[in-house]
Formats: sequence, structure tokens, C-alpha cells
Amino acid sequence: MESKARIRIAVNGGEFEIEGTEDFVNSYSDTIKSFAKVLKESPAPFMNEQDANTAAGRQFSIFDAADPKPAPSPQNDKLTAASFGELYYKAPKSISKTDIVLLASYYVQSKSEDGTFTTQEVNKLLREHGIDLTNTSHFNKLNQDYKKVFKMKQGRYKVSEEGVDHLKTILR
Repeated sequence: MESKARIRIAVNGGEFEIEGTEDFVNSYSDTIKSFAKVLKESPAPFMNEQDANTAAGRQFSIFDAADPKPAPSPQNDKLTAASFGELYYKAPKSISKTDIVLLASYYVQSKSEDGTFTTQEVNKLLREHGIDLTNTSHFNKLNQDYKKVFKMKQGRYKVSEEGVDHLKTILR
């Protein structure tokens, strides 16, 4: 059994949290160290209105200026397709309804500007391809329970790394 870990940092109303396996959390150690350094070097909390106005809107970045998106690799090729139909064709015929929804969710997410999806968008995509599931939101909820999908904000979701890894294992 893999041990779970969580790190949560809350400062001045902002939060930073990472949760997952110990290895997953450890993979963010450099980011966490950079974040802690920024917090240590930032000025003390504001004492008066003049100080608050001087620093208003100040933002810190712990990432390099380079594009944070990973470069395409052979592992990601399984999940690359020009259309959902091509991606769906890579799945075995015995794919479960939950995995079909996960696959469609990933495809919608990969095409959206903000990198998220809604169950309505997924349902529309599936119907366009002749896949009629009675309750897409039920299967999305199951994917959340299995930690393959997580909620971003009201009505918007994102496929987790575990979900992406699962898709890589089932696709040809």
C-alpha cells in the first residue's frame, strides 16, 4: 500500500496544497522550496494603508519564464489524436463506460483554453460520436471517487495525473 502525504501552506488568505503519494509530493520538493523562499523574502504584513498601496497587486512566481507545459514525449503519443474518434479507436472494445467518460473528458480538456472540462461538454462530444450514455455525470463522479478526475471550480473538472496514467495503460 502506498503511503499518502499532504503539504498545505496558507499565508495571508492564499493557499498552496499538494496531496498524493509520497513520491508524487516529493516530486514537488523544488517547487515547495522555491515557494518557501519567496515567502521568507517577501516583506512583512502591511501595517498601514501607504504600505498596502505600494505593494498592491504584487505577485510572485516560483516558476521559470519557460513554458511550464511538458514537451511531447513518446509516452504522451498514446493520448495524442487529431479527433476524439481517433483517440477512441485506440481504446480496446471492452473499455468500461467510466473509462469512456474519462477518455472523452481528457480529450475535451486537451482542447479547452483553460485545460478543464464540464460534463455537458463531454456528454455532447460522446453523443456526436454515437455514444449515448444515460448519465455522464454519474460516471464523472465515479472517476472523481477513483481520483482520476478532480473538481477545479463550480462545474469544471480536470483529469488528474492518475487518470492520465490510467488512460496510457488502457490505450493501444
